[in-house]
Amino acid sequence: MKCTYTVDPVTRYVHISYPVPMSAPEEISVVCRVIRDGEAIIPGVLPYVSDTAYALMSKEEWSNGIQNGLITERQRAGQTANLVWNPFLRFKGNCKGVFQIDLMDQGHKIAGYSLDVDIDNSDVLLINDWNQVIQSDLVAEHPVSGQSKWWHRKQLDDQGVLFGDSLLEAYEKDMELPQLTYPLNLQGTYGIFISVPPKLGAVELRLTGDDRADIFNGSHPGKETFWRWTDMTRQHLVIKQPYRTVYEYEEDYRAYLDTVRLVPLDETTVKALEANRGTGKDKKIVAGYYEPYSWSFYDKIERNIQHLEPITAFSQAQLDILDIQYGRGGSKMSNETRVGDQLIKDTYGDPVRGKVPRTNNVGRMQQYTNMTGTSIKYAKMLGLKPFMSLGATSCYVGSSLESDFSKKYPEYRDGNCLSYEIPQVREYILSLFEEVLEMGGKGISIDWCRYPNSVKDSGTVTLFFRELRELANRYSAQEKVKICTRFPAKGVTASEYMDYKTWVQEELIDYLCPSNIQGRHLNFDIKEYADAVKGTKTKLLPCVDGLGWGLEWPGMFYQRIQKCYEGGADGIYIYQCDSPVLGSPEARRYLSITGYPDVIKTCMDEEKAKQVYYSKNIYITQPIHHGNFMPYERLRIWCEGFIPETVEVLLDGKLTNTFRQPPYLLTSEDRSDDKTVTPGVHIVTVRAKDDLGLLEKSFEVSFG
Repeated sequence: MKCTYTVDPVTRYVHISYPVPMSAPEEISVVCRVIRDGEAIIPGVLPYVSDTAYALMSKEEWSNGIQNGLITERQRAGQTANLVWNPFLRFKGNCKGVFQIDLMDQGHKIAGYSLDVDIDNSDVLLINDWNQVIQSDLVAEHPVSGQSKWWHRKQLDDQGVLFGDSLLEAYEKDMELPQLTYPLNLQGTYGIFISVPPKLGAVELRLTGDDRADIFNGSHPGKETFWRWTDMTRQHLVIKQPYRTVYEYEEDYRAYLDTVRLVPLDETTVKALEANRGTGKDKKIVAGYYEPYSWSFYDKIERNIQHLEPITAFSQAQLDILDIQYGRGGSKMSNETRVGDQLIKDTYGDPVRGKVPRTNNVGRMQQYTNMTGTSIKYAKMLGLKPFMSLGATSCYVGSSLESDFSKKYPEYRDGNCLSYEIPQVREYILSLFEEVLEMGGKGISIDWCRYPNSVKDSGTVTLFFRELRELANRYSAQEKVKICTRFPAKGVTASEYMDYKTWVQEELIDYLCPSNIQGRHLNFDIKEYADAVKGTKTKLLPCVDGLGWGLEWPGMFYQRIQKCYEGGADGIYIYQCDSPVLGSPEARRYLSITGYPDVIKTCMDEEKAKQVYYSKNIYITQPIHHGNFMPYERLRIWCEGFIPETVEVLLDGKLTNTFRQPPYLLTSEDRSDDKTVTPGVHIVTVRAKDDLGLLEKSFEVSFG
């Protein structure tokens, strides 16, 4: 066999196939070089794997490929292996020369190949000279402290973009910079790729025809994000410093940008991309949780029209129901309430990297806008069904978030939670719901997972739902007010108090959303819930978590979605849906097909067929805080390039799990395993067996 290559029409990455000798050992090193004009240049390469594997790839493996031209292949003897070369990293997309591949076994060459390449990407626009923006007077190579300037760092050489650095950045903290416009004169559809350095920061980008900007950040040097494909006719590129980079509580959190790359796409390629979108056939219900509190925490919201921006993104994600949180029982409300307490001053967020952020952004939103009425209006305008969601309770006792109700009636609280057993508490909560119904809401939602400690018996929850149903019926003259609830699934804290069968039988609930809490129970069994709603008007929407401790996109996520549909689910409820929808255009694109079982199945079947071509490897998920897996997280495993017969997981040499099908994880989903792994550094070993033998890989992992 000979080496061959093809060029992907969307990314313009070069896919190279090469034979591996039958005599090759279990593991080989693949060393790549490009010879051009007599000079040996290191190309940026990666193994050919799925998007899921790229998301899980370690920084060491990524850097070896992109910066050193070195990748590892396992169990490939006698087969064809594949790699992916990004010619834009050092060659600006164009290269005529010889691509060399050496297969090495512990420093000894076992095979070598030379491939003549002639790569012409002269039709691709690679933007990395930011002096060309219209507002060139706002860009400086050597800015002076106190000036409102962006800093444009010149390229060090002619070999492409910098690795791990930034070409454009906000020079100074605590200074809000004007937007920049890069002028374009393109026609037709282009794919747009964004590269941001792996620093603590982000950048917002939009086209002049867009209603909202997307935010981008970097995880690995030289990594590109596929933003979108769109008609670029009469469009310019707009660069914005995210508001959070101005006043973020961390000194090193700034706006950064390396390159923007635009690839012209022909009609056939566009049709192929569009084919992976939802078709409208047999669509399931997709509900997504949206927290304006979190959105406004990092932005400057002063006008009602700004509420259209995030809701536009949810529409692009093809949601059906937008579950909009407006507060939690016992806390101040992040909407225009007059029944409860409106949050109009400073507040604080969850600790991030050891610090607790404080801001007046949420209060500013409440001072200048009406969140509920405006969100309902825009959601309906974009074809979404708005539900107003109340977290069951959290009083945040002693903080700026604690409501006057909680302060006035401490006897109504049990610790930090309102006690729903007390009639006055239920009356107060019902009054908060009635207020949003008066504002025009036709859907209401209560979330018992935020937080589950508000009830001590199942009768209390059912009694509250009867009262809530009675309230909703009073506002159902023209259109029935629907009720949705997210509640702890079996095994999750307080699940024993959730008498969902009675709720269904009495038609108290329209959308039933059993759920995990935090990073455990992500694959709970839905059979009992499917059995409960069968033949009733209630729709089952099992929760799939969209936060960082959730299932990795897209592979693990799609596996779970497909399992839910096979189990009889009417749709999916995505908790903290704003995290993927507003935080990543790629995740939003993955999410947009969630409601289409046929498209999900096609994607999964295609991925299964590609396994024989992918590089064989084992990956693990990463912790979301401080480099340590917390007790509420689970280490999850992804096998790439093969379909294992069995997967064994060992902790410090001791067998803990054996699986015959995914999902694979360390210990179990149950809360009882929260403390199974003691704090400290441990060795996690994964042994995956298929018909070619056993693949074993060990990881040094820290647990908090």
